[in-house]
Amino acid sequence: MDLYLISVFAFFAVLAALLIIDRKNIEVNSYVLFMRRTQRGRGLIERIASWSDKFWNKVGFVSIVVGMIGMVFAFVFIGYIFSQQLVGPATTEGPALVLPSPRGEATARPGVVAVPFWEWIIAILLLVVVHEGMHGIMVKNVKSKIESLGFALFLVIPGAFVEPDEEDLDQKSWTDRIKVYSAGSFANFCLAAIVFLFLTYGFLPAFTMQGIGFMGYVDAAEYDVERFPAEEVNLTSPIMSISGERTRTYDEFSQVLGGYSPGDTVEIETLESNYSLRLAENPDDPESPFLGVSGVSETHILRERYRETFAGGLLDFLRSLLSWIFVLNVGIGIMNLLPLKPLDGGLILEAISERFYPEKSEDIVKVVSGAALLLLLTTLAISFLA
Repeated sequence: MDLYLISVFAFFAVLAALLIIDRKNIEVNSYVLFMRRTQRGRGLIERIASWSDKFWNKVGFVSIVVGMIGMVFAFVFIGYIFSQQLVGPATTEGPALVLPSPRGEATARPGVVAVPFWEWIIAILLLVVVHEGMHGIMVKNVKSKIESLGFALFLVIPGAFVEPDEEDLDQKSWTDRIKVYSAGSFANFCLAAIVFLFLTYGFLPAFTMQGIGFMGYVDAAEYDVERFPAEEVNLTSPIMSISGERTRTYDEFSQVLGGYSPGDTVEIETLESNYSLRLAENPDDPESPFLGVSGVSETHILRERYRETFAGGLLDFLRSLLSWIFVLNVGIGIMNLLPLKPLDGGLILEAISERFYPEKSEDIVKVVSGAALLLLLTTLAISFLA
């Protein structure tokens, strides 16, 4: 019995029941978008926005800078990926759709990343609440009005929304408008930074130890070799030590392995077992030893006292959740700043062009948005077909 899958079905069953019970207050658009407007949260946003105008003005200024730089970066980044894909689709991975997986493991294929369902649902909810909440705070900071706010569900993707009074916001200065538009992604970047610092300096040092992970074996057929040492012994990841010498970091791993020569026999300790193998020659440097593993990187493993315990399972889930919160807030925050209307980046572009090129503003937004959409769809298509 797959308890994880059952929990996913239970979530949707509860969600469907709530939609049915509250159906009189639910707006349905195109049969896939469900919106529930509410006044809950408006008072909290207004109280937070009223804490200190000086503080929020400074935050708003920084978000303007981040938003404008991010808009340019997002466009250049997509263009760079496209140029690399033209050279060779295998050289650079393109953008990917991030979808929930009904299983407890993350999977990836060209163009699609499947995130464990509960990590995905919690991370997306937090991302959207932070994003929309900061939009609301900045709407109040520029003395504009919040038209409505509430919760939304697009197919299986949960979210929240804060709708400003568009007519009132359009009367504000171009910098005030950019402050509102850039605030969401800026909040996502701040959340990602907080999570990164906590993971790096709090969670990981307290509950894990370092080792060397790898993604797979080097394809020996490419070098006219039957098999390399790691594949011969079915070496598993992560590597903890080589002949008794601890390998916590990539530098330690390289230094320890580099102390041996091709043909030497070494004892490798991994988290699961110990292996004895004879090092091969590096195909690119015959004088250097070679294990035959690819995608080598530093990794973190739960300390021994937490393994195979309920606390260990909870810590593993928390580590995975925090990692996905970081990744999704950075990735979606950047893509939201792509100069493609109606994304926030497109609205930022519109505010700038209306300020400096009012007569050509509409054409500028259409051309840049069209180019950004074409690049995005093309890179996605190439990723799917890679």
